[in-house]
Amino acid sequence: MPNILTIILLYALGMFVLIYVFTVIPGKKKNKQVRAMHDAVKPGDEVVTIGGIVGTVVSREGDELVIGLDDKGGTLRLLVFAVQSVRKPAEEASAEVPSVEE
Repeated sequence: MPNILTIILLYALGMFVLIYVFTVIPGKKKNKQVRAMHDAVKPGDEVVTIGGIVGTVVSREGDELVIGLDDKGGTLRLLVFAVQSVRKPAEEASAEVPSVEE
């Protein structure tokens, strides 16, 4: 008959492995995706912040972004970590704007 201490130790080890597999590994994967998105933000991208503000990136200096909010020139400075998602990358946004030739 196995020792009760061995059974408890195996049970605890199994629980630790399950918690690691189902929580830590997916969390690392998600963090890696978010970090890649933040690194890829560039001027011209349309972004949504964690506060729900939608704007177009005007400039980027390190971890700081300046986003344009409206056509009147309203801007907002924020950290790149406040970007929740990129709605339209710069290439797609410029492809949708028709060019005006005179």
